[in-house]
Amino acid sequence: MKGAFSTAMFCAFLAFGGANAATSKDVIKADTKETFAPLAASVQSEMGPDGRYAYIKPDERVKVEASLAEMGKLFEQYESVDAMDKATKVRLFNDQETVNAILTLRDRDRLICERGAPTGSRIVSTSCHTYGELEAAQQASRKFMDERLNTPCNAPSCTGR
Repeated sequence: MKGAFSTAMFCAFLAFGGANAATSKDVIKADTKETFAPLAASVQSEMGPDGRYAYIKPDERVKVEASLAEMGKLFEQYESVDAMDKATKVRLFNDQETVNAILTLRDRDRLICERGAPTGSRIVSTSCHTYGELEAAQQASRKFMDERLNTPCNAPSCTGR
């Protein structure tokens, strides 16, 4: 029963994502191969360039795909959580936890708030941004710096004239 509950929670997370899974009134019970397959496919598509998990790191992507593949094999072998023995349910649960941890961390819609004083001020304020916004800004900064480093300087101060 505990394994079925864990699978249901995992699939609810996959369907609604991160914090939305905890607040959703809809419960998706994916305790069979037929209900798991579309959810796994959805996660894999969301890891694409414009997906919810687009900022997932390459090594984390490998872990997620391996865990999803392992879960798929378990459902192929047993068809449902109810048919699994305890050791298999533990393997399924561990794979679910791996996927949940990574997807929660790399969810582009995850809100991150910081308290601090902006530059030039002593007034402390709270600033909130999504993980996706922060990652996009960091990538834009990195791209700008790479372009500047690779562009030769023709200004008089650079050439010594």
